Amino acid sequence: MPPPSPGVWGSSPRKENSVNFLDVTRANVARADPRNGVCFLRYGKPNVEMPYDAFLRTSAWLGRKIPEDATVVIAADDPLPALLAFFGALWTGGRPLILPSPHAAGGMEQFQTQVRRTLGVVQGEVVLALQDGIAVESPGVPVVPLPADADGYDTLAPGDLPESAGPGGDTVAFLQATSASTGDPKLIGITHANVCANLTTIERKLGRNGDERLVTWLPLYHDMGLVGMALLGAFRGWPLYVMKPIEFVMRPHTWIDALSRYRGTLIAAPTFGYDHVRRKVAPEDVPGCDLSALRTAVVGAEPIRLDTLDGFHRRFAPAGLRAGALVCGYGMAETTLAAALSEVDAPPRYVLVDPAGVETGAPVRLLGEGVLGGPPPGGPGIPVFSCGPPLDGMTAALIDEEGRPVEGDAILGEITLTGPNIAAGYLDPDTGAPRPFPDGVLRTGDLGFRQRGELFVLERRKHVIIRNGRNHLASLLEERVAGILGRPVQEVMVLDADIYDPGSEIVAVVEHCPARFELDGARRRALRTLDLPVDSLHLARRRVIPRTTSGKKRYHTARRRLADGTLRADTTVALAGAR
Repeated sequence: MPPPSPGVWGSSPRKENSVNFLDVTRANVARADPRNGVCFLRYGKPNVEMPYDAFLRTSAWLGRKIPEDATVVIAADDPLPALLAFFGALWTGGRPLILPSPHAAGGMEQFQTQVRRTLGVVQGEVVLALQDGIAVESPGVPVVPLPADADGYDTLAPGDLPESAGPGGDTVAFLQATSASTGDPKLIGITHANVCANLTTIERKLGRNGDERLVTWLPLYHDMGLVGMALLGAFRGWPLYVMKPIEFVMRPHTWIDALSRYRGTLIAAPTFGYDHVRRKVAPEDVPGCDLSALRTAVVGAEPIRLDTLDGFHRRFAPAGLRAGALVCGYGMAETTLAAALSEVDAPPRYVLVDPAGVETGAPVRLLGEGVLGGPPPGGPGIPVFSCGPPLDGMTAALIDEEGRPVEGDAILGEITLTGPNIAAGYLDPDTGAPRPFPDGVLRTGDLGFRQRGELFVLERRKHVIIRNGRNHLASLLEERVAGILGRPVQEVMVLDADIYDPGSEIVAVVEHCPARFELDGARRRALRTLDLPVDSLHLARRRVIPRTTSGKKRYHTARRRLADGTLRADTTVALAGAR
């Protein structure tokens, strides 16, 4: 076998057998403490606790209401019925897919559209599993009702589990919808081998001894919430505490309270989650808060900001939070969940990147580096965190615009990945079967670079603004604009109004902006003297930036809304004429 290219790093894929996710889960649960299980936290109501044995048997009972080998499309406002229906579909050999409920999707019209699009892609027998109170107009397929009252599930007396959960290995276990940060959601097939490989390597990376306690508010229709929290907990038989996402959004202190109360050791959230907590939760909001048990707090799914992690750490360091507990991750639905994780028990490392003139195949100018909890960075540059080396069994490589290998440290390229947790492929609407990625290589569309064997991720390729032959990263421009305006970077979007017109306006959209926001001369000049000057500002007092279900900014949707006038800002400020 020829030696690997110098531009490829990581470890060789491990040979996976024909294991079935449910069979492995059942075996691990049998070895775990019988008291371990799922606890559904409910604000203002008694919690619903189900040991894993009862949870699995209840899900198998529910599965008997579902036809075998069907695609089961699930929508629920509460995590308990959604998770039980997901496992119930697995027991029947079906392919579950969890969609956002009407509330999470942005309304009934958006939900109906999403269901129609989904039914147009999947083939064969399809069933809708909907929580009571959620309905689809003229579904055209059978509907299995899921009780809305969570109290009913823990009083059931289901029978024994099936002797076997059926075939595993390369059989598709479930479907995930991609986050659609650059287009309409696609459905992707995750095999039993994919999910078992990814969960095993995540556990190996964390290096724990089987005594984790997971506390999550993440939605189950997103890979981090489903795979990274719910399935990981069940797969290892670890105690899992689950709350509704809306509960976290409305009362973020409840997540911190649950971490303290139940001695949570492992959590995960996008940057938004940590930023929401550090801005909304003061120490006095959680009396007696103790986060000393928290060993791992994974952050990923969107650009990782130094001010967010530093603010979160400083806010809760007095409560026992260590900087080394924060772990930066990189992954996507196409990799089942995680592709790389930074080192555990070590403060996350970052480098300072010069945002001007970044080109694939060319060096990235590094202006310094630092670690979380250390001295603040001095001088110019945007902090970009290390996501660590590829997970065990994964290999990563970088390519340029022409698909040629990019070798060497600090050279920008598009990230490609191979390994056992690369999904079976996107569903072909003509056949309903996954189309494998060419040669098993996933072209992520993300731009990044390697340094000292670790992966640094900058931006989606389609979020690169090209001007006069130079590339400008939208996320890094947003850092600069947010700093000038004194606004949170999560509430700022910078984009070119028309990607096909190299002279189109550079637009900055700012949401949740005060009605009396002052744009003085100094700020105007600063916006016009950026490496890529801003031509116009769109200021809104409410949320107007389009986002995916996981919180990523949807640049293509924003461009369309700018063009048709449906991105409704309260004030538009012209800083210069269109180029």
